[in-house]
Amino acid sequence: MDRPRVLVSLTAALVLTVTVLSGPAIGLADLTQPRYDMSGLGEGDATVDRVEAPSTVTLERGYQSESYYLVVPPARAYFASLSGKPTVAYGVEIPELGYSRSTTHFLSGGETGWVEFSIAEDTLRNRTVSADRYDGQLTLILRASGEKTVVHNGSVSVEVSG
Repeated sequence: MDRPRVLVSLTAALVLTVTVLSGPAIGLADLTQPRYDMSGLGEGDATVDRVEAPSTVTLERGYQSESYYLVVPPARAYFASLSGKPTVAYGVEIPELGYSRSTTHFLSGGETGWVEFSIAEDTLRNRTVSADRYDGQLTLILRASGEKTVVHNGSVSVEVSG
């Protein structure tokens, strides 16, 4: 036999074997289990004593590009107590550009002290960016005990560079 045919046959045999072993007839392996237990998210209790949020975010022009990259420094919150699995959404909004984005962070009981929250870098097209500076808003929203609590809502300067 030639080598490509052997590789295809082995791959097909492996897929068939895993399917049979994890299927309802044998059930030897359960491949449907989530990697993270999603039950109870947003439940629990948390006490936030302080929040430190950046005063400036930047829109950096890409190298030889028609795009800008939004860079949002991390925010931090000090948790005096934390139980269950509350969540925190860290968001940025730039009304003049019609832009908003948020990232949800999952917490677990026992994590007291400072916790840092981030938003991944994002791309904006050049034609939407026309000023040197914009006004924005940063928010941190805690979801615990079935309720949403705004723990930070503040103005931020959006500086355009490049």
